[in-house]
Amino acid sequence: MAQRALHFIDIPERGEKPRTVGLTLARDLGIGYGEAESWMEAVGRFIDFIKIRHLFVLLMGSDPDDFTRRKIELYKRHRIDVNPGGIVFEMAVLSNAVEQTFETLAELGFTAVECSENIIPLARDEKVKYIKMAKTAGLKVMFEVGEKYPEGMFDAEIMAGDMEALLDVGCDLLIVEKALLDMCLGEKADKAEAEVLVELAEKIGLEKLVFEAESNAHQVWLFKQFGADVNLGPNLDIPIICKLEATRRTLSREGGYTYLFDRLKQG
Repeated sequence: MAQRALHFIDIPERGEKPRTVGLTLARDLGIGYGEAESWMEAVGRFIDFIKIRHLFVLLMGSDPDDFTRRKIELYKRHRIDVNPGGIVFEMAVLSNAVEQTFETLAELGFTAVECSENIIPLARDEKVKYIKMAKTAGLKVMFEVGEKYPEGMFDAEIMAGDMEALLDVGCDLLIVEKALLDMCLGEKADKAEAEVLVELAEKIGLEKLVFEAESNAHQVWLFKQFGADVNLGPNLDIPIICKLEATRRTLSREGGYTYLFDRLKQG
């Protein structure tokens, strides 16, 4: 990457892609190709994964000039992994066509898949089977863990055991469901139950966890608790990525201007 024009002003630096930590997972809800191209010029370097909305994945054609296929190639040129979201996976399960779906997604240019249990419950051995299928197809695997509508607080040790079983067979990233963050942190991110998330991170390792933090309060808590290299997504809208990147570099109000305050303390 070219040297910054204002290289003489110190700012917190970030690792270049492909990154293993500090991942940002965004979503494309159906923007036009021109708009996608414009956003990539502006913030493509800050995004590591993009999820394309299931409707456009399910309707995409086999023609190389298909609108969605062209966007997949655009994102890949910016070194972004592209996935179709968990709903496509769940529909494939219900259609008894998971292996064929994974193979076709890879042929269409997708580089990753998100597996979830929003509608269908899966036993651990089923999850293991589907992860192996995706890896055989050459896809990266993100598995969403946690109930969409949990009835009570989860046990960090039990959940860590489930997560480790998925990692052992090649799962690349584990997404901590938004509902779990809501339950542990609360709307203002001030609940004592937040310590369960810390315990989970200690058991699994931050580099393997992605927190589905959509609210500003949750994002700020995660940055303050785990640092700038916490993985966030996958439901981040592209327009907020610039602000999020400034927070990662502790250059925004949400990040408490940590970097500037630290420099002041150093004199």
